[in-house]
Amino acid sequence: MKRFNQWVAMILMIAMLMVPGAAFAAEPPAISAQGAIVMDYDTGQVLYEKNSDKAYSAASMTKVMTAYIILDAIKSGEVSWDTVIPISDNARTKSPWDKTPFDEVERLGDLFEPFLIRSNNQMGIAMAEYLGGGSEDLFAQRMNEKARALGIDAQYTEANGLKPNRVTPRAQALLTRSVIRDYPEILNTTSKRQTMFKNEVYRSTNLFYRKFRNFNGINGFKTGTASYSGQCLTATYTKKGRRLISVVMGSKGKDGRYHDTMAILNYATRDYSTSNWAKHVPARAERAGINTALYRGLKSFQGREHMSRGEFTLLMSLALHLPMESNATGFNDVAPDAYYTKAIAAAKGAGLIDGYGDGTFRPDKLVSREEMAKIIYVAMKYDDGNARLPYKDSGKIHPFFRPAVASLTKRGILHGKGGNLFDPKGTASREEATQMMLNLKNQLN
Repeated sequence: MKRFNQWVAMILMIAMLMVPGAAFAAEPPAISAQGAIVMDYDTGQVLYEKNSDKAYSAASMTKVMTAYIILDAIKSGEVSWDTVIPISDNARTKSPWDKTPFDEVERLGDLFEPFLIRSNNQMGIAMAEYLGGGSEDLFAQRMNEKARALGIDAQYTEANGLKPNRVTPRAQALLTRSVIRDYPEILNTTSKRQTMFKNEVYRSTNLFYRKFRNFNGINGFKTGTASYSGQCLTATYTKKGRRLISVVMGSKGKDGRYHDTMAILNYATRDYSTSNWAKHVPARAERAGINTALYRGLKSFQGREHMSRGEFTLLMSLALHLPMESNATGFNDVAPDAYYTKAIAAAKGAGLIDGYGDGTFRPDKLVSREEMAKIIYVAMKYDDGNARLPYKDSGKIHPFFRPAVASLTKRGILHGKGGNLFDPKGTASREEATQMMLNLKNQLN
């Protein structure tokens, strides 16, 4: 009987290791962009990212911040759309390829649309000089003050992106999200295929309105190109009532930024239904009280969707029955009313999680498989010494995470994907993370 039980246990272990997705979501697309991100407009959740916290030059996407400052100035009464803007010699000559037919002065309201739609640099200089008290450098200071107020990683040098600056893809997405939230009418401008100035048609620089118009759902936002930045593009996109913001920076090749944008948006909006291997996970999660999809307000479990750090912390807090009462997290980037806030506060209070050195937690950043393992490993205070890593790609697991992955695999809490791979840098799906937490709860019970 003992030998029989050992044989059954071995068969069960092999079966668990061969679960197809303990096997997870589709592989992310290969894109030419150096950095990129897709963010849910409503929740801030990141659905795709590549070097999203590495700074690049934003080129003319810089104009989004300039537009934000202008809209703030109008709201405060500092200027109005009828404000008369003097056109300096600097504005007329600094970007000669624009060839703008200026009068001596121009109405602010006549400059704003072609500035954004056609990406007219001379108009940007004129408006920046006016709002900078005659100095574009002083206007750049306002831009950087605004960036600090928004808490984004961006440093600007002037109003248009004519000189190198430093902006991360995440910062650009958060900037776009914020300006839309404060001034939703900006979508009426950035979604236009063309506008007029002095009876002349100014066509949008965004080829999603012409060459790539068959890719449905794009309704803004801003392009950018320079020798020091490569091709850049921020886009707003709506599908089935869900609005996303995408950013690509440093794309290469003919129309590379458009192909990259379509690839990451298609990836971010692919079918989020639950995999066949995980068809019982939603019901089990419901019974166990750990269905985080309900906290997200989702109508179904959507198991293939990637999980953020915030949602994973909620999942862990539910599984460990942490008292979620306070919303005081101590992190400067966790909103007090987010669905995961009390869970983050509880987990931090229990000493289970920590943030980054800059006081942030980055709750909307996707959680990787190896990071997920480490969080549970630390939370459970496991210490398995030199447990063996059975995966073919074990060498790709960072040394910091190896004990955690090995321990949770040995305990049957964590499993690999097809082909005996672990894919440590890949992001965890809801169905995978929930299955792992159900495995943990079974052991605890």
